[in-house]
Amino acid sequence: MKRHPEPDAVTKSARFLSGQVTISWRRDRVTSVGFGRARTGTGDRKLGRDLAAVQAGRSVPSSLHIDLGNLPEFSRTVLRACAGIPRGEVRTYGELATRVGRPHVARAVGQALARNPFPVIIPCHRVVASGGRLNGFGGGLAWKEALLASEGWEFEGRGRSRRVVRSKAQTAEQKARRGTDRKSQ
Repeated sequence: MKRHPEPDAVTKSARFLSGQVTISWRRDRVTSVGFGRARTGTGDRKLGRDLAAVQAGRSVPSSLHIDLGNLPEFSRTVLRACAGIPRGEVRTYGELATRVGRPHVARAVGQALARNPFPVIIPCHRVVASGGRLNGFGGGLAWKEALLASEGWEFEGRGRSRRVVRSKAQTAEQKARRGTDRKSQ
């Protein structure tokens, strides 16, 4: 989703994974993250490295600190819970709803994530529909799949039935367990 920067914001774009990410700042806080080339601003290699660090699971650099202040309280709560999902793991909308103490509001959680102004920094791509189905992402499902694939996830199915099935890390862990089980027999 392309977001238009605020009038006095600084905007930069950077290559990231297989596309372009655009970030706007105001007063040293990120105000929006979007996909696609910025209408204004410059390409920035440091920004690309900072985004790659976040995607690799390292802590968010100070250049990417965000401002949640203008969001409704429920959205802030959902986004904070989403920010706690570790790299290489996924949660369902229902699991995230339970995590924020409102187990019957999975759709509202989905709506809050759909309005996430900070995709990649707050990893809403790690939230999937029940059964692991890929569902909704501001940058489009191709971006969601690319982000999850960069974290080691594999997929099956096509179109609306496409879903995450396992992470390469889980597969390696299962193989290691099987090897340990055979040795103990």
